[in-house]
Amino acid sequence: MLAADTERAALLAEAETAEEPGRIAEIHDRLATIAADAAPARAATILAGLGFDQAAQLRPLDDYSGGWRMRVALAACLFAEPDLLLLDEPSNHLDLEARLWLESFLAAFPGTLILVSHDRELLNAVAEEIVHIDGGKLSLYRGNYDRFEQARAERQTLRAA
Repeated sequence: MLAADTERAALLAEAETAEEPGRIAEIHDRLATIAADAAPARAATILAGLGFDQAAQLRPLDDYSGGWRMRVALAACLFAEPDLLLLDEPSNHLDLEARLWLESFLAAFPGTLILVSHDRELLNAVAEEIVHIDGGKLSLYRGNYDRFEQARAERQTLRAA
C-alpha cells in the first residue's frame, strides 16, 4: 500500500540523490507536510482495521483472493486522505469486525463522502444526508437511513392524499 503513495516514494527517492541544499530543504519540508514519517504506521492501522494482521500486511498482493484484494484497494483509498471519497458497497467482503472499524473510520472522515450501499446499518451510522433517485428525479433527505425511510413514507402519504 505504501508503494501506491507515489508522492512520498518519489520524494524519498529524490532525497537520496539531491545535492542542492535548497532542493533538499524543499524535499524535507514537503515530506514533513505530508507526514511521510507517519505513513507506515497509518497504513498499518488502516490495514489492521480491515482485518490484516502484521504477517498478512507483509504478504504480496498476489497471495490474496479477490475479496481480500478489494480490502487492500479500500485501504489504499482511505490511506490517500482525499477531500472527496466515493465508495460503492465498501462493506462488501468485510467481516463484522472490519465492517465496524470501517463504520467508525467513515463516521470520523472529515471530507465529503459519497456512499453507495445497501448496508442499512452502515448508512445509519455514517450518512448525514441521503440522495434518493426515483422516477429519474433526485430527492435530498437530511438524516440517516432510518430518517430517510420515515421522511419518504411521509412524502408518499402526502402525495396519495
